[in-house]
Amino acid sequence: MSAFAVRVLSFNIRGQVKKDGVNAWPLRGEVNLSIFGKANADLIGFQEMQDENWAFYEERLRGYERRRGTHYNNTEPFNYLSIFWRPEKLQALAEGRFWLSKTPEVHSGDWDTDCFRGAHWIRFRPKAGGTEFVFLNTHLDHVSEYARAEGSKVVLEQLKSIAGKAPVLVTGDFNCDPGSAAYRTFQEGGFTDVFLQAGNADGPDVYSFHKFTGERQPGIGRIDWILTRGGTPGFSAKSCRILRDAEPPLYPSDHFPVLADLTLA
Repeated sequence: MSAFAVRVLSFNIRGQVKKDGVNAWPLRGEVNLSIFGKANADLIGFQEMQDENWAFYEERLRGYERRRGTHYNNTEPFNYLSIFWRPEKLQALAEGRFWLSKTPEVHSGDWDTDCFRGAHWIRFRPKAGGTEFVFLNTHLDHVSEYARAEGSKVVLEQLKSIAGKAPVLVTGDFNCDPGSAAYRTFQEGGFTDVFLQAGNADGPDVYSFHKFTGERQPGIGRIDWILTRGGTPGFSAKSCRILRDAEPPLYPSDHFPVLADLTLA
């Protein structure tokens, strides 16, 4: 059997926030939508999905099955971790949600987190046959490094029962750069950074958060990652890039999305 090829997009879309001015959602929705035609992804992990975004995609973003996952933030309006996929390529077998806290089964937060955070996962089988894998989408806290490190440990602990020995694919806004405590937790847990595996290198011109400017923000680099972990067979990266398409002063989001071409042997 030949390898299964899958194109994966990780995208923090920044929900409907009125203070965003010219880049408030009603004004940038069309620019945001244009990303998906260019990316042509098979599998998408969204962070910061809100009701307005969901309704817009329901009407305009065709060709995907979709699940709205974990609600997070401390109060309404909530953000949602959401997963979209091409039904002709992937079959969803099981699904679950949890929060990044000492009580992951309930909407909660710990470790000085500024916002309650969570994770959403789906177990997939390629429609053409082959290896099942778990796709997990998450969003770590933007303030507390302690919460990011401990939240990463919660993800690894939950994956023990969710994935077993199956390959795992993770997307997310991790709110920290490679080399951080959370990044090391995933490395020590057996995960590979797809951006680096595909032959890229981090440097001063590599970043994913730009605050609606298109430019790197002081002290903030590549905080949006795509990670894979083992299994036999497992994933390998053919390519990975940060998509910088925009129509200034309009941007698809305050984050640039990350797109990767992977194979599952």
